[in-house]
Amino acid sequence: MKKYFVFSDIHGSLTPLLVGLEKAGFDIDNESHILISLGDHFDRGIENLKVLGFIKYFDRMNRLIMIKGNHDEYLRRFLLGIDDGIMNIQFNGMGNTVIELADSSANSMEKIRRSILKRHPYTLDLLQKMVDQYVLGKYIFTHAGLEYNKEKGWHVYNFARTIYFVENFDPKDNYYVFGHTHAEILNKYFYNKESHEPFRYKNFIGIDTKTIISKKVNVLVFDENGNEITNQ
Repeated sequence: MKKYFVFSDIHGSLTPLLVGLEKAGFDIDNESHILISLGDHFDRGIENLKVLGFIKYFDRMNRLIMIKGNHDEYLRRFLLGIDDGIMNIQFNGMGNTVIELADSSANSMEKIRRSILKRHPYTLDLLQKMVDQYVLGKYIFTHAGLEYNKEKGWHVYNFARTIYFVENFDPKDNYYVFGHTHAEILNKYFYNKESHEPFRYKNFIGIDTKTIISKKVNVLVFDENGNEITNQ
């Protein structure tokens, strides 16, 4: 039987992810162990190149389902030439990513972009194949949850206002699992407690641990029928 190991928002930090996966019982050699990443693979951390190698390996093994986070979208748009990347380097930690992935001799944003595409041509392919959501039984996995506006109604959005989503969206019989907003913030807001442990409220689960600060990654485990496995 397949097992699905779910994590989120590692932000260029592979080491804490490996620790979290080992603790959750993930076996790198077990083909029935599948990874589900809820996005934000890059930026801020100092292991972006290692993260790229990790997701490349498990993607080629067909053992990785990738949700697209807003930071993944930042990098995708930069590599496509849609965005110059400057604001995300200044304010969103993408500088660490381009330093690791680009040729050190690249001295302009365009040369940096071309350098990454040349040195790591599969990067854009990985970013392009990331999905907005994944459904496993009654569990729906997204990066940030759903956003509401008059034109679209409730729709998956990787920069959703997670607290608004939790307070106002009716999940019916489904369960929503997401990252993006730190579990610490959600636990403080809804329960007035400070904790990086998974945030659980009604049918909502938030697992972002603010890894770049906490050096931890929450990993949830599900069976192939969409049942959460809680005793590891």
